[in-house]
Amino acid sequence: MTKLVLFSSANKQGNTAQLIDEIAKHHELEVIDIDALTITPYNYQNNYPEDDFYPLVEKILAADKLIFASPVYWHAPTATIKALIDRITELTDVKVLKIKARSLANKPTFVLATSASDELCPIFNGFFEKVFAYFDMPYLAHLHVSCREGFNLEDNALAKFNTVLNN
Repeated sequence: MTKLVLFSSANKQGNTAQLIDEIAKHHELEVIDIDALTITPYNYQNNYPEDDFYPLVEKILAADKLIFASPVYWHAPTATIKALIDRITELTDVKVLKIKARSLANKPTFVLATSASDELCPIFNGFFEKVFAYFDMPYLAHLHVSCREGFNLEDNALAKFNTVLNN
């Protein structure tokens, strides 16, 4: 079963990367650093140069489970994650791509997040809830780690997340 992690962070060895490493101790993951890709911003004309978006869409569609991994920056995911999600809108705009958008339906989704807060920001979480609901993708779980005083992953939270990710 393919578990695809779409990872974005300004610090490639930071807390979010450490969280992915913790999950990888229990699951086989394919991690894609989307910051290393070229994804042209969404435009209403749907006029795009050749970039990494279409190959990434194929990986997303082939995955059994999707995991978005981002630190919380100003109540939101990274700009790269937001740009990717904006661009996924193209799948709903272009007639020949609509089948790909419909293929996202029922694909289980998860979120990994790190921040300086004790709880996951409701704005951050709400963003993913709305996006996943729009595409009919079940949002099954998130795992948030408070990093105010260092990386503080609670064993209980990790075990609960791993159980849901395994099902």
